[in-house]
Amino acid sequence: MRARGLGAEIIVVHGETIVEPVIPGTNHVAVSCPEVDILAHPGLITVDDAELARENGVTLELSARKGHCLGNGHVAGVAREVGVPVVIDTDTHAPGDLLDYDMARRVGLGAGLDESEVEEALVKNPRKLLKGNGII
Repeated sequence: MRARGLGAEIIVVHGETIVEPVIPGTNHVAVSCPEVDILAHPGLITVDDAELARENGVTLELSARKGHCLGNGHVAGVAREVGVPVVIDTDTHAPGDLLDYDMARRVGLGAGLDESEVEEALVKNPRKLLKGNGII
């Protein structure tokens, strides 16, 4: 992928959030590419696309961003069903969007994750992604 060649250490693709116009099929293309690290706010992702994400090492995002977060429960459920990892992210557009650990934890719990899944989404999965890309 060109982004990696240009020095990108983490590749995040803007998913098919339910609140913004995104070209249908974007989720599928993103999870079909092993160079993608995270599919951000994938909205109503299908089970088939989540399985592709798992097979290609693509992590799904649970977003704290207003609007994007409306799909979090669906994303968390599908991710759990197929065994694809998730991360909790802010999709920060301004300093006020940043989260502390406690708020990020509540985003995960609100999406339906249990305490151990929240720990994975906030600590283990990001660490694994960073190690896998040689960042840490």
